[in-house]
Formats: sequence, C-alpha cells, structure tokens
Amino acid sequence: MKLHPRCYEVLFDRVSATARHVITVDHAHGHDGTITPHGPGASDHALALIRAMIAAAKCDGRITDDERERLLDRIGCAEFDPDVQDWLQREFRSPLDLEAVAAGAHGSHRRAVELYIASVTAIDLDRPEEFAWLGKLAATMGLEAPLVAAIHSKLGVPAPVG
Repeated sequence: MKLHPRCYEVLFDRVSATARHVITVDHAHGHDGTITPHGPGASDHALALIRAMIAAAKCDGRITDDERERLLDRIGCAEFDPDVQDWLQREFRSPLDLEAVAAGAHGSHRRAVELYIASVTAIDLDRPEEFAWLGKLAATMGLEAPLVAAIHSKLGVPAPVG
C-alpha cells in the first residue's frame, strides 16, 4: 500500500524540522536516514510515523473519538483512499506492539528520532502510561536521555522524569 505524498508531506515537514534541531549529523559516516517526501521509501516511512502516532495515542489503554479525530488531523490528509482507511482502522484496533513501532526505524538513528517525535506529538502527555510508553520506545530504539530531553524541550512538552 502506498500513500500519496499530499497525505504525508505536512507530517514529514513537522517531524523533520524538529529532528533537524535536536540531532547532529555526521556526514562522514554516510547517509543519516533522512527520507524526502518524494524519495524512495517515503510512503513506508510515512506509514511507520503514523503507526507510531496511533500507538502513542492508545498507549493508555484506549483511544477516544476525539483522539482519533485529532490524530487524523495531525497526519495532514483527510482524504485517504479505501486501502489506507482500512489500514488505519486495523492500526486503531490492533494491540500495542512496541517492537513493530521501533522496527519502523530500520536501524536508522534519524528515523528513530522521527518516530519518537511523531509519538510525542500525538499525545497530550498527561498520563503516566504515556510517559512509560515513550520511555520504552526510546529505550528500544536506543535514544539517549539527553536527546529525549532535547526533543521534549524543542516541542515544549514535559520531559520524562528519571
């Protein structure tokens, strides 16, 4: 399944802009994993970002209609084709799967940062379960505490404690 770029360009812009401000790229080691909206793998990365957002939104054991609508609005495209709508509904209903969300990084530090940013932006960070989920996600993807703190600071949201 492929998403049309108009469905994820806004999401890419938001996530990528924050990632640029919190990570340092060492070009001597090659490509940092950046995905461009029209480049190869863009649709798959967009689906990984959306999966991360949905998982974060339901990490407290439920996802309300308001959360669902807000999430769809943050994705940046309300006009999905039927295949994408079906995929979204399956994601909303599926159990939380930390490993599946983390696998969306494909071993790229940059993509891991972007998945984490997408997750943070999908929730209000007003419940302990949300902080717990983000902590597990960061640990699974190998994100260091100072980087996580920088992401939260850049986004202007509370940072995990301890």
